[in-house]
Amino acid sequence: MPVASGELLFLMVGIVCFREGCSTPMSLQSGRNWKCGKKVYESESWNDLSLLTRIVGGNQVKQGSHPWQVSLKRRQWHFCGGTLVSDKWVITAAHCVLDRNLLGYLTVTAGDHDLSVTEEEEQTLPVKFFIKHPNFNPKTPMNYDIALLKMDGAFKLGPTVLPACLPDPDEKFDPGFICTTCGWGRLTENGILPHVLQEVDLPILEHSECSRVLLTLKKPIRGDTLMCAGFPDGGRDACQGDSGGPLVCRRRHGAWTLVGVTSWGLGCARSWLNNLSKKYNQRGSPGVFTDLSKVLPWIQENINAASCSIQDGKLPDNEGGLRFPESPKHFYQNNQLCVWTLLVPEGMHILLNFSHFDVEPDTFCDYDSLSVYSKDDRLVGKFCGADPPVPILVGSNTVRLKFVSDNKKSGAGFSMTYRALTPATLPGKCCLRAVLYKTYLKSLYLYYCKLLEAGTFQLWENFISSKRR
Repeated sequence: MPVASGELLFLMVGIVCFREGCSTPMSLQSGRNWKCGKKVYESESWNDLSLLTRIVGGNQVKQGSHPWQVSLKRRQWHFCGGTLVSDKWVITAAHCVLDRNLLGYLTVTAGDHDLSVTEEEEQTLPVKFFIKHPNFNPKTPMNYDIALLKMDGAFKLGPTVLPACLPDPDEKFDPGFICTTCGWGRLTENGILPHVLQEVDLPILEHSECSRVLLTLKKPIRGDTLMCAGFPDGGRDACQGDSGGPLVCRRRHGAWTLVGVTSWGLGCARSWLNNLSKKYNQRGSPGVFTDLSKVLPWIQENINAASCSIQDGKLPDNEGGLRFPESPKHFYQNNQLCVWTLLVPEGMHILLNFSHFDVEPDTFCDYDSLSVYSKDDRLVGKFCGADPPVPILVGSNTVRLKFVSDNKKSGAGFSMTYRALTPATLPGKCCLRAVLYKTYLKSLYLYYCKLLEAGTFQLWENFISSKRR
């Protein structure tokens, strides 16, 4: 892989055995490596026949069967749904967060099942900020009806609190595909609100059919992000109180993917058959959702941009991990400048180990790059390309990582683990396992190994400094 070297303390292979997956990326919690869209508790056996034989109007779900479903609460009262897409981010409808003063009393509860009781699995966090789509207009609230909520903190992921997957950029679910929406909305039009989470399965409609039906309404609806789902004769639908919640589709033998955000509908579960022959107040519409495929770049840009400043760029603890961007399926955005720093106790050194690396390649890494700096901003190395750097051991208690991207090509970013080590725990036979990028560094490296085995590591720093002069 291309490497632009500055003051290279040393790069080596096989210093410490890292077991794949044993470290915790920043985007996940410690413990089990929970994956998006993977249910621990299924509602029932999933097959095409069962999806078509659900109770008309939907049914109550088992606890944990929709672990990405969250409840938006205003002063502890549910008013909209949302979907967890990471431990820190929720997607909801923009019309749910129109109130300018909402942030002061808005909370999000994950792991909720029965709104009438406080359950052991529940977790509630305040919202740090929210971002409505810039094309959303309250005067035409059906179009671009989507918002991102950044939590003030992070949810602890587990069996009843898991994110749904975002769709891949080219992923499509064809018309007729049966998907699921859920929420605590009304059970019938103008009916009662349930305490327990409900779900209903709906087929995706052809875009042309969706547009045709929406033009039969008294105020014809047009938009760039509209997606319809439902049955022409009605009977099954989302309803008031479900706004902002998920429309998720399951990949065959795969994960549950968020494809739509519950937006609106004319009435609830009304038929739209023969709409033109009905009075306006009797006409119906399918359920209308915001199509995530139409706003996916905006979602990724905002989530990834905000991830540059996670915890003010400070990596926590003496051992952990960093994944950038947060989701391995997302590409980093153009024109980014992201900086992370790690400070460990005085006298310790820092080992960096990369398991994944995909940054725009260039001989001198002049376009997109990840630079590693040690104490006093000494450049250890500048990296780009598709091959992970070999493990990097920095002989100081401070490391700074700087990622930059230009306005052209991008990549999938990188994943790495970091670990603080004392000089006494460093291996003594490292000289036999070195891999260096430039031949003239070999003498420096061998000299370092001798110093290391003699327990005089600090002399290495002095030796390097004298060579710089």
